[in-house]
Amino acid sequence: MVNLLFCEFFKLKRSKMFLISILGAMVAPIMVFAGLIKVKITEPEKVITYWEMLGQTNLYMLLLFGIIVYGVIAAYLFSREYSENTLKSILTVPVSKEAFLVAKFLMLFVWMLILTMVAWASTLGLSIVGNAAEFSGAVIMQSLKEYFLGVLLLYLTMSPFVFITLWQKNLVTPIISVATVVLGNVALANEDLAVLFPWSAPYLIASGVIKELSYSIEAALVIVFVVFFIGIVASFVYFKRQDVK
Repeated sequence: MVNLLFCEFFKLKRSKMFLISILGAMVAPIMVFAGLIKVKITEPEKVITYWEMLGQTNLYMLLLFGIIVYGVIAAYLFSREYSENTLKSILTVPVSKEAFLVAKFLMLFVWMLILTMVAWASTLGLSIVGNAAEFSGAVIMQSLKEYFLGVLLLYLTMSPFVFITLWQKNLVTPIISVATVVLGNVALANEDLAVLFPWSAPYLIASGVIKELSYSIEAALVIVFVVFFIGIVASFVYFKRQDVK
């Protein structure tokens, strides 16, 4: 399994996708920083805190830009063996189909963690540049907790996109699915029903906003884990039964 992960990292060396994803993870921090600069120009007396900066970036990452970036990465990871015609060669090493998929899922998780850290660190750095207020160790620790809890829960909701990628063997269909999910997040913004939408729930749980809504954390977690389970089972069953061509 470790060797398979090393292979995945090695393949990234000859791909521009990792650099592109890093740039994608920096979109939200840059937008939040631009908002900070605008406020300082138009309302110089208004105070913008580190907590507001970090929280706003996490919102964008978990509800908007992050889902797009992570969804594209998931589609890329699981479709590249088809587009590059390397799947048959890999599975003759020999590598079991189960181990192959597990390595891919682990790689996706590691990649998402890296991008989350990039988004957090970029926001912190830009907050320092923008002279944000009320810096403290408590803000740092709480923001890290929310960022990584959120990305862990969001990772669990990526499995349906993996199945769609394995089924369609291309990037177009899963990307359209990701875009649809993002529109769903936008449509359910400020609605109690967002708790029951698997791709909105990670942010609501991680940020604590869910406590202000009608539905419980337990209900949201059950939905997220059910989505994960369905996506995982569908992916493994489909890939196991599929003939490698």
